[in-house]
Amino acid sequence: MPISLDKLASKTRKALVLGVGGGGDIMGTLPTSGYLNVLGVETILGGVSWERIVYDPTPGPRSIDDILNIERISKSTAYVDENSHTRDGVYFQCSNMAKFLGTRTVIVDVSKGVMDISSGLQKTAEKLELGLIIGVDVGGDILACGDEVGLKSPLCDAMILSAMRFLKVPTVTAVFAPGCDGELTLNELVERFELVARNSGYLGARGMTPEDFAKMLEAKRYVETEASFLPLRAWRGEHGTFKIRGGTRSVELSILSTLTFYFDTRVVYELSPVAKAIKDTRSFKEANERLHELGLTTEYDFELNYAKKSGR
Repeated sequence: MPISLDKLASKTRKALVLGVGGGGDIMGTLPTSGYLNVLGVETILGGVSWERIVYDPTPGPRSIDDILNIERISKSTAYVDENSHTRDGVYFQCSNMAKFLGTRTVIVDVSKGVMDISSGLQKTAEKLELGLIIGVDVGGDILACGDEVGLKSPLCDAMILSAMRFLKVPTVTAVFAPGCDGELTLNELVERFELVARNSGYLGARGMTPEDFAKMLEAKRYVETEASFLPLRAWRGEHGTFKIRGGTRSVELSILSTLTFYFDTRVVYELSPVAKAIKDTRSFKEANERLHELGLTTEYDFELNYAKKSGR
């Protein structure tokens, strides 16, 4: 029998709520963080060191070795604040969220590979005395099997999913705003949700509250993202087909876009050929090559092509 998030929270004093699919996913952690706070759990927000190329012109994730004004926690994790940026002046959404919150956030270096990410998260859990880590993916492509036509960014999600699977601390995989990244369709996501449920991995769901909406609306002044803002429009009752990513992707927006679904990380991992293929990788480039062997094109491939076309 799976354990609900409420039950996990009752055994937890402090949790890390981590945006896993790219820098902007840290915005999607706010509703889950608010939920845990109501349940009496102190939360620390976090994200990854990979910004979309429209925000960071260098393809791929950044190493924390190249980030200034941080406090290292482990080889692959660090505290960042509003002054944390790369040597060439790129600020992370983790930094922007820290400015909004007035407190530090945690950044995860996804250039290191799954094995180092996993050991870094475990060390972080021990140092920060975490009783729970929740990985939040905006959109839901973390549940991808790899054969979805619209799948565009399987790499970062799969690396964090694989890394979380082998932690000693309890973990939960969450999907916020299903379909709002314009990758998996709602029908595909429902099929994935039901597959996880049939394997006893569904932990429940929760909708945004008025307090969540107000906090995200305020955070919008600081954090730069696209997919994570669409639920704010859905909260106001907007619905229909919306274009994102310069018109290259379509999102079917509805009130369902304000929900967060929670799943057992172990079950999600076991059902993911993508995550299992990269479990022992030492760098994101090695993981990228593993996904090529599965016939997948990744967000790193897109960024390399984008930079090449742009003459960078």
